[in-house]
Amino acid sequence: MRRTGSLAHASRPWAGLVVGILAAGFVHQFGSDGTFDRCGAMAPGPLLIVAAIGFAACAFAGVLSWRSLRAEEIPARRVVAIISAGCAALFCMAILLPMIAALVLPPCFQ
Repeated sequence: MRRTGSLAHASRPWAGLVVGILAAGFVHQFGSDGTFDRCGAMAPGPLLIVAAIGFAACAFAGVLSWRSLRAEEIPARRVVAIISAGCAALFCMAILLPMIAALVLPPCFQ
């Protein structure tokens, strides 16, 4: 069994899953807190900025997981990288839909 040289190399296949969960959860929590706590004062601007940052982080982590496929020799880590990249794509879509809703729906209706 081959030992990985660094923590960054060891965590690359997991990046899309871990960062995707954290980004989607943070964007969802920020949006729901802002909408329910400050309905009249919440503008779509801050929500869109946080969602764009979360989307970028999730997409970057998904690409990182996808690119780690070629470098992996252990089949289990290849499976983790494929699942992680797929989950990152799913979480990107979960972040994208509230972004569209923030643009279309009025703040108190969301």
